[in-house]
Amino acid sequence: MTAENQESLMDALEPALSSARLGPYLVASGFDAGRALRLYLWNARMGAAFHVPIQAVEVGLRNRSDVALTRAFGTDWWREPQCLDVLDEERRADLALVLRRMKHRGLPEVTGQVVAGLSFGFWVGLLQGRYNPPLWGSQVRSAFPSLPPDRGRKSLASAAARVVHLRNRIGHHEPIFKLDLNAEFATVMSLLGWISPTKQDWVRPHCDVPSLLREKP
Repeated sequence: MTAENQESLMDALEPALSSARLGPYLVASGFDAGRALRLYLWNARMGAAFHVPIQAVEVGLRNRSDVALTRAFGTDWWREPQCLDVLDEERRADLALVLRRMKHRGLPEVTGQVVAGLSFGFWVGLLQGRYNPPLWGSQVRSAFPSLPPDRGRKSLASAAARVVHLRNRIGHHEPIFKLDLNAEFATVMSLLGWISPTKQDWVRPHCDVPSLLREKP
């Protein structure tokens, strides 16, 4: 496709994509319309590729955190006053929202449904320092037995915050091409390994992030 045709395609796509959304890609491409469009599609493909390892982290983190909560407060931790007293206002609001949705949908109030319904942000927020020692003071090693000896709750919290930030950027279809995606991928996979080395080994061959990084326009 000629440069002129690329410009025409860009003009035709602009009403659907918006000039504001295309702007960062045009700037990064030196206002080469063809390269900007290739970069836009590559950015979308990269976001899709990150879904596999991030999904693995999200599911793993919530399940390991459920282990910690169960050991600290019992199987139905989400209805135990002692647990609710520990949770901050935002976490309690998240929990109340999930319970309302379950009731509206006629779902049984069981721990599995609650755990599945809570957002990634809930579980990442649960790693904040305010929950140490009430939760993590005695549960970090039992909930995350593969966490290296020189790592602790702070390491988990830092990595999880970085992963959820990337996830949210991808979820809102924002540009991620300016990020150090090698480093982002390393963080995702490190956190996955701390959660479950077996799951890390299982997921890694199915991750397209490394190969896509080599295809960046």
